[in-house]
Amino acid sequence: MVDRRSKLIEEGASAVGGTWNLMLGRPDALSRFDFSQRGLAGSFIALIVAFVVFTAITEMGAAARQTMSPAGQLFITGTLIAARFVALRVVLPCLDALHGFRPVMVASNWVNAIAVGGLVGVTFCVAFAGALMLGPTAGETLVAIILTLWAAIAIATFIAEINILRIIAGLRGSEVVMVLAAQLFAMILAVFILAQLPLD
Repeated sequence: MVDRRSKLIEEGASAVGGTWNLMLGRPDALSRFDFSQRGLAGSFIALIVAFVVFTAITEMGAAARQTMSPAGQLFITGTLIAARFVALRVVLPCLDALHGFRPVMVASNWVNAIAVGGLVGVTFCVAFAGALMLGPTAGETLVAIILTLWAAIAIATFIAEINILRIIAGLRGSEVVMVLAAQLFAMILAVFILAQLPLD
């Protein structure tokens, strides 16, 4: 168990470097991820842990507003991720790129886990440092800073996702657009289906 945890930490540290290289569009990003079956499992563990932590933290502020339960939030997140990968599995064979299915999943899982971890880290650091330096009356300023950093992380994640398809799956520009469009359609369809379910 300890050995598995240490290996996951090593994979995570390597994946951080891989994610950085993906954002920069460097082909050597490939060497930073473990594309084996074990590596795929590790990437899903990291993604699940990241979203559980994020959901737990956001739930602290949402509890008083009586919003959706953490289980409901995680179910929606999991459904959207599954929709993305189903679309990927359907489209890649049409592009003669099914060989990239598992590597794309691994890299995408790590990129998103790191991005979610970044959201949590940025939120806490800015809120803590801002409260110390600006005082309790700077709430709106802190929110604006946090939202700006969230937007930056979202843009960086999107760039990394494009480079995953380009570098790891070997897709051309038009094929990348096709895959992204298919994933967007799948997630919109998933949202429509989820909206019909009683998830409150």
